[in-house]
Amino acid sequence: MFDIGWQEVFLIAIVALIVVGPKDLPRVLKTVTGALRKLKGMAREFQSGLDDIVRETELDDMRREIAAEANGDFMKDIEKTMDPDGDISRDIKDIGKIEGDLSNAAQGFSDDIKKTDVEKDDLPDANEAMTFDAPAPPKTAEKIASADDAPKPAKKAGED
Repeated sequence: MFDIGWQEVFLIAIVALIVVGPKDLPRVLKTVTGALRKLKGMAREFQSGLDDIVRETELDDMRREIAAEANGDFMKDIEKTMDPDGDISRDIKDIGKIEGDLSNAAQGFSDDIKKTDVEKDDLPDANEAMTFDAPAPPKTAEKIASADDAPKPAKKAGED
């Protein structure tokens, strides 16, 4: 505190003994030590008061910083940190466009399926479709010639 060495303390003790006297020296030492305790207590209280003021000032500064950040846009800060070039955000936008295109294509496909279902209702039933006459087997050249060239039997009289 005062940076006093043993030699200085010894000199002060001899002067105090001569000035105060041996009879009153214990009472003076008690008074001086009490005063020193009060000084130390006041110094401690002053120091803690200064520490509180500094702490409050730092807290006020922190509050101001937090308030300034709260009014700011955290998302932009995050985007700048995560995607400084903007490549990821462009890719995400492209994915959104592709998703929209796929949704439109799926809707068109769904509409086409509905149209096909309506057209199927106009088609004949499966059983009706299977009841068609089979075409006659093709005639060979010999059968065609023999059928056309064959003489017809003559009608006898009285037959109609």
